[in-house]
Amino acid sequence: MESVNSQEPTTKYVSASSKWIDQHLGDLTLEQKVAQCLLVLPGVGPDGLPDRDTRDALERGVGTLHSVIDMPASHAARYHNSVLEITVDAGLPPALISGNLESGVGYSLGAAGTDFPYPRGIGMAEDPDLAYRVARQTAEEARSIGYHWTFSPCMDVISTANDPILGVRAYGVSAADTSILGTAQIRGYQDGGLLASAKHFPGHGDSHVDTHKGLPSVQRTGPDHETVHMRPFRASIEADVASIMVAHVTLPRQGIHEPASLSRVVNRQWLREDLGYTGVIISDSLRMNAVSNTYSPATASLLALKAGADVANAKCPAGEAAGIIDLIVRAVRDGELSEADIDAATTRLLFARVRVGLDAPQRADEAQAAKLDAPGPWTDPARALTVSLHRLAGNATVLARTRKFVVLGNTLLARRFEKAAHEVGLQTILDPRQPNAASITDAASLYPGSHIIPVFCPSTAMASEEKQEFRNATTAPGARERIAVALVNSSLPASAFADLGATVVSLPAVDTFGIVTDAAVRAALDVLS
Repeated sequence: MESVNSQEPTTKYVSASSKWIDQHLGDLTLEQKVAQCLLVLPGVGPDGLPDRDTRDALERGVGTLHSVIDMPASHAARYHNSVLEITVDAGLPPALISGNLESGVGYSLGAAGTDFPYPRGIGMAEDPDLAYRVARQTAEEARSIGYHWTFSPCMDVISTANDPILGVRAYGVSAADTSILGTAQIRGYQDGGLLASAKHFPGHGDSHVDTHKGLPSVQRTGPDHETVHMRPFRASIEADVASIMVAHVTLPRQGIHEPASLSRVVNRQWLREDLGYTGVIISDSLRMNAVSNTYSPATASLLALKAGADVANAKCPAGEAAGIIDLIVRAVRDGELSEADIDAATTRLLFARVRVGLDAPQRADEAQAAKLDAPGPWTDPARALTVSLHRLAGNATVLARTRKFVVLGNTLLARRFEKAAHEVGLQTILDPRQPNAASITDAASLYPGSHIIPVFCPSTAMASEEKQEFRNATTAPGARERIAVALVNSSLPASAFADLGATVVSLPAVDTFGIVTDAAVRAALDVLS
């Protein structure tokens, strides 16, 4: 796998930006500089614009808003334009609008924009040019709506079969190939006008605990730490990534007994000193149970900044921002946190704004954004490469021989596949039952002349009992010959299911939060037809 060309270093921004940065840094009060280092959740008023709490937080100086959710793209553009007006009218730097855009703007907004493949689909394709194209188009759509910052790509290298959280959100390939695909996406995002964020430093692809639920203790060895998990982050820094997100993991064998996000060693020594990173450091969401089980949002935010983060990702309601700012300001005045560190963080955040043109901000084009209100298909010619097929001998042309199918499944993925199959001309019926031996056999009796397409959505780390259920379903008497293909939402290659008695498409379509990308659904139809 070969990498794409590198971009110019950040020095290209310096000469034109220094005056703008110096002016804002000189004008901001201590309270405003502290607020610049905070990320909060936006609120939406009855008019679809920032509510009173969000306006107050912005006017106080909060520097980053997380994405609004479940909103048409044109409405989000209008919301973001209002955010710009509020901050500029207050004499403040424009607020950064951030979001998890791992499969496009629809990942945050809901049904909007192009549905792109998850990183695991890009990993299956093993094509850095494809990775770049996906990121570039994602960035261009996001900027048209008013986003500035995406919390992607995931540079985690999955090295455990029991991964509980990453799944389709990671590339699922070696450290070397993760580096190539991830840096291609970093360049695509940033060439398209977004700040990219390599996450989750220093990698939690070997974690057995979901950080949304608890604090993982990662027992990796020193060699694995250096050659596997750190390698993609070194590559990210070489690719001039604008930001790095630090994970909530402990690494006791490396001497890290607190969450990495709250560790001075991880932030200040590993990232700043050892790797020479000069961009923005942001903590992972501090409302995740890995941290919030122990610390309040205010305390966690203070600890993150003391550890060396530039942005405390409080991800709290905007109305809670004032209390957090007050606590941190008191810590600065009491000497617990250095004002010089706050100044340095604010400077890095001002520089990040320059990188995306916010020193001369333009309003989002609401008319252009309206074209993204309806979700659209991803039509890249390499789409079929983003899923994995294992074809059972003698079952090579079943979709060509018949046009009548029963899609069996009680998930959103099953419904999406049935709809897409119908749109490409197949005669489909959705049977909304859990696929198992009994339901497959029953469906074969209920719908004579039709072939069955069972759709399985196992947990992120497919449990042995789930795989056994799959095997029982696909090898039951009378079932095998009636199954056209079995679809499995999985980050595993289809060859991992070769013993299950059916043609299998492994499609990385649904993440651990239940968000489905249409790109994988259509890619599955591509390889089957």
